[in-house]
Formats: sequence, structure tokens, C-alpha cells
Amino acid sequence: MSLESQLVILAATGRKLVQNGLVRGSGGNVSLRWGELCYVSPTGAALDRLSAADFVPLKIEGTNTWQLQRASSESAMHLACYRARPDVQAVFHVHPPNCIALGCAGLGLRALTPDFYLAMGRDVPLLPYVTPTTLALADRVGALMAQHDAVLLRNHGLILGAASVEEALANSLIAEEAARMVLLAHAATGTCSALSDKEIDELERVTGRYRRRRDEPAG
Repeated sequence: MSLESQLVILAATGRKLVQNGLVRGSGGNVSLRWGELCYVSPTGAALDRLSAADFVPLKIEGTNTWQLQRASSESAMHLACYRARPDVQAVFHVHPPNCIALGCAGLGLRALTPDFYLAMGRDVPLLPYVTPTTLALADRVGALMAQHDAVLLRNHGLILGAASVEEALANSLIAEEAARMVLLAHAATGTCSALSDKEIDELERVTGRYRRRRDEPAG
């Protein structure tokens, strides 16, 4: 698939993020890896009004100059994710209300269901609040993304990396639904039961979809 086709899909996915309530106004930003570059949504853009021509190319490694004036103010976070995860082809930073509420309550996300685990791993950790748009935030996100597929940003939102734009959209929706389940469980009983490590190990055995921990060598 050509770069143009991929960017058309990314622009269309921006509209789906808005339609599903994962971003509002000019919030959120999305990007796509293409070789040694990533194409990120422009600063101040409404994600439901993007075209393929709007995305700003940035070098994943090396220095970016004039492009940074046009690119999202959170582009450093996107670059940090791509540097930490060579397997990631798309990065989404969104503002899902249930995920934000969960972070405000000081909670991360553990795998609640088999579907959650198979999509996003054992957990989505909560990163304590760091000022948005700063290199400090980008560095902290990159360090966590080296070991996780997504990170909750306290009082800010959710950032995730995926193997494709379509997978990034699906995982954004999965995370928001899981956050809603956690909030409902806490409202009902004051607690929420997640899958235990033993249950996840058994799930791996049964499904044959073992997710190698990122700090272990390939066997």
C-alpha cells in the first residue's frame, strides 16, 4: 500500500476517533511510521477534518527544524514511541473520558478479559502527571512504551502504539471500554477483579498466542 493510501486511512481514522468520543475539538494527535519518517497530525488540528496532505513528516532519528512548527505539539511523544518500539507502525494520543477518569482516580489498567490481554498485554500502566508537550513527558512515555503497548497519562489521556492504524483504533476502543468497566465495578463494589498472572499464563497456553515479555530474548 502506498504512503498516500495509508495517510488517507489515517485521516479517515481521525474522524472515527471523534465519532467514538475519544477526542473532542482540537484534542489528540495521530501518526504513522513510513520508513525513517513518521507523519504526524498538525498542531491545532481537529482530527475529523484532516486530509492526507495535512500530515507533517518528521525524522524519527536526527534533527527536525521547520517541520516542528507545523507538527502537533506532542510530536516528541510520538517520536519517543517509535524510537522505543521498532515494531510500532502507528501511534495515537487520545483523550477518552473513561481513561482520563481512571487516571484521575490513580488507577492503571490490568487485563480484565482475554480479549484485552490478547490485544494489549497484561496491563496499561499509569504515568504520574507530567506537563504536556515537554521533553520530560516524551522521555517518560518512551521508557514505558519500551515494555508496554499503551500508557495512561494521569489527568491527560492515553497514548498507544500498534502494528497498524486499524489496530491502533481498535485498541483505543478496547482501552476505553475496559476503563469504563473498571469504573463501573468500583462504583458497584469498591473494587475490580482483573485476570491474575496465573490465569494469563493459562490463557497463553490454551490460545497459543504467548506474548513474549519485551525484556526477554527471542527463543
